[in-house]
Amino acid sequence: MKGFSKYSQQELSEGIVRNDEDVVRSIYQEHYHSIRQMIKNNNGSEEDAKDIFQDTLIVLYQKFRDNNFKLTSSLNTFLYSVARILWYRELRRRRELPTAFQFMEHSDDQEIYRSIEREERLSLFRQKYEELSEDCKKILQLFLNNVPIKDITKLMGYSSDQHTKNRRLRCKMSLINKIKSSEYYKELHNGKNESH
Repeated sequence: MKGFSKYSQQELSEGIVRNDEDVVRSIYQEHYHSIRQMIKNNNGSEEDAKDIFQDTLIVLYQKFRDNNFKLTSSLNTFLYSVARILWYRELRRRRELPTAFQFMEHSDDQEIYRSIEREERLSLFRQKYEELSEDCKKILQLFLNNVPIKDITKLMGYSSDQHTKNRRLRCKMSLINKIKSSEYYKELHNGKNESH
């Protein structure tokens, strides 16, 4: 098997995106232990460590799918930072945050934290959008694409532009209410009221 240190960032990126077993195995062998140790030292179990490591690899996969992403730190620093942030958020959700738990130690942590939050918010938006009626999805998509009201009224077969505006408002409010009623939104809102 090719040693991990011999992978260039491009080989690593392509291997992760392809789900190449050798690349994933080498990342696991090289980095799991330190992440496992951090989690076990901060109220976590072996199962927690495995779950967080899997979620960390998902974040890495999503980052490498973005062609604009460049790894500016070592892979170990990046993975450890992502795992620490994910574990911090999990402990906060469980209300089990140890007072000594180190968070935001590196300047890159803030950007990683924001990136994870953006991905989670986008995922929540997509999930709740898919729960809307086909009619609502279509009208909101047309508005997002800046299609003029008159054209939307014709495309949707509505009786007037005012009816189109009213329908769009009802669909938008339905989406907002679905998002606000989600557990993730409540956790995020509660988290903003807590100090880090």
